[in-house]
Amino acid sequence: MLKNSFILVSMREDYFSSISEWRDAIDKKLIKWIIKLGFVPILIPNSKIYDFYFKKYNLNIVGIILSGGGDINYNSSRYLTEKKLLRYSIKNKIPLLGICHGMQVISNFEGGKLEKIKNHLKKKHIILNKDQLNIYPKKVNSYHHYKIKNLSKDFNVLCTCVDGSIEAIKHKKYNWLGWMWHPEREKKFNNNLIKIARKFFSRQLDEN
Repeated sequence: MLKNSFILVSMREDYFSSISEWRDAIDKKLIKWIIKLGFVPILIPNSKIYDFYFKKYNLNIVGIILSGGGDINYNSSRYLTEKKLLRYSIKNKIPLLGICHGMQVISNFEGGKLEKIKNHLKKKHIILNKDQLNIYPKKVNSYHHYKIKNLSKDFNVLCTCVDGSIEAIKHKKYNWLGWMWHPEREKKFNNNLIKIARKFFSRQLDEN
């Protein structure tokens, strides 16, 4: 459908101590989820290479995804890369979706703080919709150790868990969306989330 429209995707960093090797990694199911949306994913390495290579070829970049997996390491190459992607999103007015870890990075970028949370790892829980414009699932997966403690006033809260922790956010100024769950980790992709994400990224096409 949108085969010439690209989404930049950040990757996690994994260290293999047996061979002293760092690797950039991505869940294959996230790639499948992005393709299901109708877009072509471009994986962004955690290095300085990305600063020029997607600009050089004048690609039609319609979105950015900060992927999930792992807690924030403020001294990591991944954290630096994701901050650059946030700035790139602001400068070029490109929609950006943060998934779990990615949502935490979005919040942190705007001055938010994190706090450890129990019973949110490998769980399913009910969420409460705060925004009637987006119909989110009533139940989502959960794979995180931290919750957002102090959210910037620049965000609207779209969904919360029944325990009050924040599950989805949207920036009031920038075209940023954050989900604390993983849409790609479901056995069958949720059609509502597909529609929401497709519409979110397609706005860029409408404006061009």
